[in-house]
Amino acid sequence: MKHLARCKTSIVVILLIVSVVLGACSSAETPPAEEELATSVAQTLTAVAVDAVKTGTPEPEAPLMERAIEAWYGYVVSLAPGDPYDDRLILVPEGVGEFGVAGSSSEIEAEIEALRDQSEPANKAHFWGVLTCGVEDYGGCRLIVERLRPDGPGPIFEPDIVKGWEGVIYAGPPGPRSGGDDYFALVGDYHVQYGIWSVDETLEKRLEELRDSVTVIHIWGELVAGVPDWNGTQIQVTQIEVVDKPSGPVPPPPEWSETFDTWQVYVNEEIGYQFEYPATATVEEFEIMGFPTDELPEGMSIDEYIAQLQEQYGNSLCVHVGYSLGYVSISAPPNAGFRYVICGRTGVGVGEMINKVELVNIDGRTYEATGFEFIGDDETLDNHNETFVILLDDGTRIEYGARPAQDATYEDYLMKTKEVLLQILASFEMTR
Repeated sequence: MKHLARCKTSIVVILLIVSVVLGACSSAETPPAEEELATSVAQTLTAVAVDAVKTGTPEPEAPLMERAIEAWYGYVVSLAPGDPYDDRLILVPEGVGEFGVAGSSSEIEAEIEALRDQSEPANKAHFWGVLTCGVEDYGGCRLIVERLRPDGPGPIFEPDIVKGWEGVIYAGPPGPRSGGDDYFALVGDYHVQYGIWSVDETLEKRLEELRDSVTVIHIWGELVAGVPDWNGTQIQVTQIEVVDKPSGPVPPPPEWSETFDTWQVYVNEEIGYQFEYPATATVEEFEIMGFPTDELPEGMSIDEYIAQLQEQYGNSLCVHVGYSLGYVSISAPPNAGFRYVICGRTGVGVGEMINKVELVNIDGRTYEATGFEFIGDDETLDNHNETFVILLDDGTRIEYGARPAQDATYEDYLMKTKEVLLQILASFEMTR
């Protein structure tokens, strides 16, 4: 650009010189041939100057737009072979946005590559960094990641300061949930969603009043990631302010699937607990199946003792919920070790078992569920599935996971069923 500017300056100077010379010559007698030559030179230089102005000025470049991001939730996938870029970050839920992604250091880049193309739920993470738009990358934007936290159990970062974030609050889907009953969606080009809550009862009541009102607000507080709330995040609000005029596009209200429309309540009066489940799920109660041989009272037959146990406990010791490609089994404290009835998975087959831990919300508390992912010969649920177990303080054992099936895959289970199982668990509560 500097070279072009010098060219323009030189041309202007030449034109001025020619103009002065021609002006001087016009006062004296000039031979016709010299007049024609001077006129021709002037016209040529003028044409060159005009052409330089037309072709020498570059089109203005689109200004770079940068913004800091905090705990945006998503997953990384590879792009097709031949694409000029190698991967992209897709925000959750899908439709919120996607763009190029790169690490700010070789260590962060290695963490991103480790997440790339993983299957659920090991593919998701929270990302912090700077998003720049107007650059050459997927979608014209690139996130330079300064730190990330893979979803699931692990260290919790220091809270991020929330200062005047602009957005709206919407309720989650009907029915119980694992991960919050509402969320805060940012106003702007990326409607990123966070869980939201306040320890202050007045503020919490105000948050509930704002749900689904499409009222744009500013909020202040702290953001925590890696917790059992919406998208694994929670904004702990300390101040709210209603916005008169939004600064950008307002997130639209969600449209929830019919899966969440109708839920029913199961109550176990003998043991003292209840939970909610979809109307399309099945609930089974199991009778007494047996007992340890050393427990048989003297003078009683096996049948007589089983009848006594049945009268004492009824069908309350093991309750099984079947939904779509998964299940939840609840074993009561007296049935510890499956003493009277088998209440859960008993075998897995031949294959690789990967130990796993995940956080689950039950009866208002966060528990660590321990279990495994089983990987056999193929991707059907017979050969690729998972099982998790939680032991509550009173000895209640809750097991959940994927049921064997030849007409579905592990990916199908993760996408269509697991979230509903976690919602069933979130609704569980003791009644006495």
